[in-house]
Amino acid sequence: MADLSLKQSPSATRMSYGGGFPFSMVSIVVFVVVLGAMGALLVLNGRMSAQKEELVAQNKIKEESLRPELIEQIITLEDRIKGIRGLLSRHPYSSNIYRILEANTHPQVEFTSFSFSSGTLKVEMAGETSSYRTLARQITFFERDPQIEDVQFGGLSATGPGVIGFRLTLTLRPTFLHIRQQ
Repeated sequence: MADLSLKQSPSATRMSYGGGFPFSMVSIVVFVVVLGAMGALLVLNGRMSAQKEELVAQNKIKEESLRPELIEQIITLEDRIKGIRGLLSRHPYSSNIYRILEANTHPQVEFTSFSFSSGTLKVEMAGETSSYRTLARQITFFERDPQIEDVQFGGLSATGPGVIGFRLTLTLRPTFLHIRQQ
């Protein structure tokens, strides 16, 4: 009969790990590094929590030191400033016309009369100059300004020797009065 014993051969009892030692060392090192990082994060978290509690306590002390009537005055002042800003945003700045005239008046032109109507956004002026060329340049200066919609001239006359009189009417753009020019 055949021997049916369950004996294992000596080569079967010895298992080969094939270099398992370096792998287990790397695993242990990684485990230790992860544990160290977790510990550092816990310590850091504890310090941050302590700093947070300290800042909250400082803010609480500062809040308690504020007087309620002072806070009410600050809120009232802020509301008033907002109201004034609203008014100013809708306020017409008729003084803008002086800036335009200053920036666009030819040095050889003299305006002798001035009339401004904010309702029609028209500026009517009478002036004098020494030549038609200067008058043409003056008209061109006004036509190039982006805030001026239309320029009309007329009333040409000789008001003296070498002096030409004229009338100008400037029509301003509707946004002109609401732009605060610096």
